[in-house]
Amino acid sequence: MFIFKFTLLALGLLFSHNIQAAEPKLVIYTESFPPYNFQDSTGQLVGINHDIVKDTCARAALECEFIMLPWKRAYHLVQSNPQSAIFSLAKTQEREPLFKWVGPLVSNQTYFFKLKTSDHIVMNDISQAKNYSLGIVRGDIYEMLVRRLGFVTDKNLLLFSEADSFMRLFFKKRIDLIIGSDFTIDHQSEPFGYSRDDLVKLKQIHVDELKGNYIGFNKAVSPMVVKRFNQALERLKAESGYEAYIKRYVKN
Repeated sequence: MFIFKFTLLALGLLFSHNIQAAEPKLVIYTESFPPYNFQDSTGQLVGINHDIVKDTCARAALECEFIMLPWKRAYHLVQSNPQSAIFSLAKTQEREPLFKWVGPLVSNQTYFFKLKTSDHIVMNDISQAKNYSLGIVRGDIYEMLVRRLGFVTDKNLLLFSEADSFMRLFFKKRIDLIIGSDFTIDHQSEPFGYSRDDLVKLKQIHVDELKGNYIGFNKAVSPMVVKRFNQALERLKAESGYEAYIKRYVKN
């Protein structure tokens, strides 16, 4: 009986291994959005949500290839590649039917920021934001949201393929406002020789429909793969949570 049980267990493990080995490689797209996902000084892809997703792939025994691209291109490719996913993806009502969702991952409250020396910028109410110029990444979720606040492309809204482009203009005072959070602002300012002490946090962008950052799977990805990933992420959260990942990249 013992041998029989052992044989079944061995066969079961072998069968399980073969099923997992037969799963196609999952391509996971992301953008440069520190501290959630970005390249470090050695060129390695790192970040809070990157590390969470990478560890979850390992726990789920999934072969995952990470590719960092400008957001608009990454968002296009994930919808055309049937064995792919994307993070950190804000979940909205419009996007919800387009993906299979797992999460949430890590996110933080978002605000408008100005330079401390920009005394002419006054924002007592968020409706005043449209009186100033703003730079954001083209295709970012906030492009849709700030349009609702009265921002118009090439009038007070400047769109860029990567954040570094508008951050450079911001610190030259050629753009009035940026969007950031307590998690992101150090990573946004330090590459240009500034710190959060050089900026002023203005009004929070309250958006009820935003439900956090997730990983979104192409609708064609096997339900079993999505289930395994979700179960692995739930185990990770139950065992260690996200706090250690946050502490790797966010200053106290």
